[in-house]
Amino acid sequence: MSEESTTAERPFLRVVNGNPTDEDIAVLVSVLAGAGSGGGAAEPETRDDWGHPLDRLRPQWGGPGSYTNLRY
Repeated sequence: MSEESTTAERPFLRVVNGNPTDEDIAVLVSVLAGAGSGGGAAEPETRDDWGHPLDRLRPQWGGPGSYTNLRY
């Protein structure tokens, strides 16, 4: 037998005080596991302004009559 199999594993969670139910321990373990997963920094979303409503308010360039409305 190797040393790894003879040594007892340390418990993940130890209740020091009180008498929690199985559901209480399950909730605590799931919260700790979720917090420890460390999803990391998510990549920023690519900004896509295609079809933005403000585009309708901008002048149209290159269309018929677009150069006649220029005011200097």
